[in-house]
Amino acid sequence: MKAQFNKTGAGPRPAWARRSRARAMAAALAVAAGLSGTAAIASVPAAAAVGKQVSVDWIQLGDNNPFWTAENEGAAAAAKKYGFAFKALSGNLSESTQSSELEQLANEHVGAALITAADPAAMSTAFNYAKSHGLPVVSLYSSDNLASMSSGFAEAVVGHDMAVYSAQLLKQRYGSVKGTVAVLGLELGQTLETYRIGGFVQTLESYPGVKVVSVQPTNSQASTAQSLMQDWLTKYPDLSLVYGGSDTVTVPAITIAQRSHRVCNVSKQSWKSNPKCIIFTSVDGDPIGIQAILQGTLAGTDLYAPYWAGYQFAMMGYKLATHKMKPHTIVLQALPVDKTNVGCINRMQTAMAKNVNSFNFDGTLAQIARRYGCANVRISGGPPIKNPLAF
Repeated sequence: MKAQFNKTGAGPRPAWARRSRARAMAAALAVAAGLSGTAAIASVPAAAAVGKQVSVDWIQLGDNNPFWTAENEGAAAAAKKYGFAFKALSGNLSESTQSSELEQLANEHVGAALITAADPAAMSTAFNYAKSHGLPVVSLYSSDNLASMSSGFAEAVVGHDMAVYSAQLLKQRYGSVKGTVAVLGLELGQTLETYRIGGFVQTLESYPGVKVVSVQPTNSQASTAQSLMQDWLTKYPDLSLVYGGSDTVTVPAITIAQRSHRVCNVSKQSWKSNPKCIIFTSVDGDPIGIQAILQGTLAGTDLYAPYWAGYQFAMMGYKLATHKMKPHTIVLQALPVDKTNVGCINRMQTAMAKNVNSFNFDGTLAQIARRYGCANVRISGGPPIKNPLAF
């Protein structure tokens, strides 16, 4: 059964999201003194720079998602370590806002701009403006030919692997790969939606016994994910599995299902025999996702490690601005996490969060995990991946 992709609106943020935003804003106010021009949501001032006053600015999707906040903190750590200025700007989930901000950064002659575009197709005028003003731009999570360079995770691999992993869970539960599945997407305009979400659906629908009944965007808003989950509990009483494009939408959806005692706790042997429970799988390895795996309510995720990712992206901008790197596409690899390695991954990511300014972020996620002695979760099977570097 082919899934229908539909658009939905966002409702008010839940309390935990408001608290996350409040913490992010408080942190920004503590470090943003003395900045002018575009308003920062997080920053390291230029006064910290030694020698050349290089500035790397990041136009984020918004300011109310804990994953984005952690990315900003990782980027700020890179700036502090290497002595360049950094600030993060909120795009307010608006293509027009992001376009205006990018053009303003070009006018401010910053060293380099990072952008997580809500809709890359709507950014062509702004990208061309930046290019004409000599501003190097790194497009994140979406490959864009108009940007100086692009970087993101291997989304085609992530979508495929999480579908195969979800299929394995369904087989453990039913004896064969079957069941009804719903999907919490992110932003429709992003190319990662094609692979992280679309690739998941395509791979899972290759199993004849699986029906993907709904695929809905959330605009990365927890409240939207919760509203969708509430609707699905009524509309699909036999729902077997929910996959989310980010832990920051999947975990809030889990809280709704928990109220109706509908969450499969995979840490307990009885989960396979519970006819009413729903399995949850996800992507990005946000700390709230790692905690949910420890609790057994989230079966697995693919770790993007936002502190590490933010650090890596900021360094790309810095090296581009200082001509230490030629523009090229950089594809990062995620790290599968389930109950077999979550304890170790939690220690690793907790260390990143608590010691963000001193943590050694050098190396791939797999290399850092090996330094911590974490087990490697291998996911194999399913149809072949046409382009494993697509994102």
